[in-house]
Amino acid sequence: MNKPTDNPADPFKKALANATKVMADDCDLTISYSVDPAGISGDAVRLPQVSRRMTREEVLLARGTADALALRHKFHDEGLHARYAPPGDMARELYEAMETARCEAVGARDMPGTASNIDSKIAADAQRLGYEQITSTADAPLPAAAGYLIRHLATGRDMPAGAQNVMNLWRGFIEEQAGGTLENLQDILADQGAFAKFARRIIEDLGYGDQLGDDPDTADDEDQDEAEETGEEQDEQESSGDEDSDENEAEAEAERSQDEQQDASQAQVSMDDMSDDEMDEQTDLPDGEAPLEPPAPQPISDADPNYTVYNTAFDEEIRAEDLADPIELERLRAYLDQQLEPLKGAVSRLANKLQRRLQAQQSRSWEFDREEGILDAGRLARVVANPTMPLSFKVEKDTEFRDTVVTLLLDNSGSMRGRPISIAAICADVLARTLERCSVKVEILGFTTRAWKGGQSREAWLAEGRPQLPGRLNDLRHIIYKSADSPMRRTRDNLGL
Repeated sequence: MNKPTDNPADPFKKALANATKVMADDCDLTISYSVDPAGISGDAVRLPQVSRRMTREEVLLARGTADALALRHKFHDEGLHARYAPPGDMARELYEAMETARCEAVGARDMPGTASNIDSKIAADAQRLGYEQITSTADAPLPAAAGYLIRHLATGRDMPAGAQNVMNLWRGFIEEQAGGTLENLQDILADQGAFAKFARRIIEDLGYGDQLGDDPDTADDEDQDEAEETGEEQDEQESSGDEDSDENEAEAEAERSQDEQQDASQAQVSMDDMSDDEMDEQTDLPDGEAPLEPPAPQPISDADPNYTVYNTAFDEEIRAEDLADPIELERLRAYLDQQLEPLKGAVSRLANKLQRRLQAQQSRSWEFDREEGILDAGRLARVVANPTMPLSFKVEKDTEFRDTVVTLLLDNSGSMRGRPISIAAICADVLARTLERCSVKVEILGFTTRAWKGGQSREAWLAEGRPQLPGRLNDLRHIIYKSADSPMRRTRDNLGL
């Protein structure tokens, strides 16, 4: 008898998918399991992969993630959320974390069993991100702490160890700055609109009011007032009488004629004043076309032309995966993904725009009057009249397309520590994925020094008696985060380094 080949995890996956649809109150949800980060987009839910072994950790993480995403889908209105979303980075992260906590807390009220499942997910995420080892607020993310505190206050449940640690580090500061606002939490938890206003007040209390942007409610009131004023003016104009209307039309016609003459004269002056060079600069190439020749190279930099290097023997070229173990790379990548969360939809938009701007237009060209090839429709009458007539075929010409490789070079020196290197990594990730979608090869490289104060090159210089004018005495380290031929999905963890 043949052994069964069914995956033992399939029944669990099917049951979890059905439970997720019921909990989300949406039978049209599409549930998939993937090694990619879990998430929800429209009617598609992506859950963590469950292997054939079905370990306890895999099962708990899948159940907790499914519950969290189902509650988000059920209790979250994306349009209302976007209406009150602040434009600033930190403000938006705080806003997103508190809204996630709200959905989970409301779900825990109606379905208490989801609370323990989501605790397992939070515990797994906190362990993966190393939250238990954090000892200062400088390393603890404030948005995560705010979300944990909202969930703790709303449900009364203690958080898992790592999450509890991060929450406790920031709790004193949050309660000191926003304690009065937090008292109203229970009253507005089920109302997303009221909670969004509540979250914006919390963000302002924490000192990020400058990132909130304009108040949506104030803008709506102004629009309504403008609409009412416009309506009143229209009513007054309609009641002015036929005679006034005729006079107004005559005056309006005269004004339009005068404005057209002024616009024409101004346009003529502008065209006369504009030089030929300016006209060339503002003339865009047709879509899909590019200059036949690459632009002329830039002149050499103003750096010292006599720049020398004392010793290159100690310089190294190393791959990013050789500088840290896979677990550390995965943890660092997860931290980078947190910062990329607000930009998750940017890659598709940028790729579509870039393809329209840069992708070559494939125009076909032919060689005519050939003795063999594809029958030329333009010679069809001649062929019908005399089937033995030669030179009635055409052959498509081979079109050569230029291959392109884009290099992204990141400064990894100590001066980039903190926010600057995070911005560089975010930009590199978004640019690489965007260009890859446009079929443009990308390599991501980094440079820094191997050691402080020179390293082995400086030691060799000291050992040789400190020769005059040695040039560069640092040992350089060139890091390869992604080679041009490696797909982004295989090297994505490296950027977390």
